[in-house]
Amino acid sequence: MMSEMQRLAAWTLALSLPGFRVVHESRGQPTDPVRFTVSPIQDVGLCPHCGHASDTVHRRHRSSPIKDLPLGDQAVELIVSTPQYECERCERFFTPSYPAVAEGAHATERFLAHCARLIDFADIANVAGLFGVPKRTMARWYYDYIQRRQQHPLPAPLKPIESIGIDELSQKKSTDSSLR
Repeated sequence: MMSEMQRLAAWTLALSLPGFRVVHESRGQPTDPVRFTVSPIQDVGLCPHCGHASDTVHRRHRSSPIKDLPLGDQAVELIVSTPQYECERCERFFTPSYPAVAEGAHATERFLAHCARLIDFADIANVAGLFGVPKRTMARWYYDYIQRRQQHPLPAPLKPIESIGIDELSQKKSTDSSLR
């Protein structure tokens, strides 16, 4: 039988949310979304005011439910438990932002990316209905996501090397000199 820690570690692997680990799981009715509480893996924050690293947690904040990609046909919601750090150098408080969670939306960036791909083939109303999100909310999330991607495009994925360029003159010189 699996221990609680092993089960949460398995959910962390299954969820595969970059920079986070699952610290709690709850389920209501079978038709309700499974709700995971996730916490950042990093236990240190970089103060945006002075640039000093801090590991002094002043308090923790728990988010409202955040939509994430479903696991099979099971809807998933996340509660993000984020630390508010106290910087010992400048004596200010700060809460780091996390790239996996979309700012201004109750959704992860990967959920919004998935919805945007679906909207490219369907429309906002159908995708909103598929994921149980109000149409106006999905429209706002979609247009905000597209605007963020235009301002900060994702780097092109690395591709395998298909050919290597050869300096033909150097090649010819070494071949000619070896013939003599």
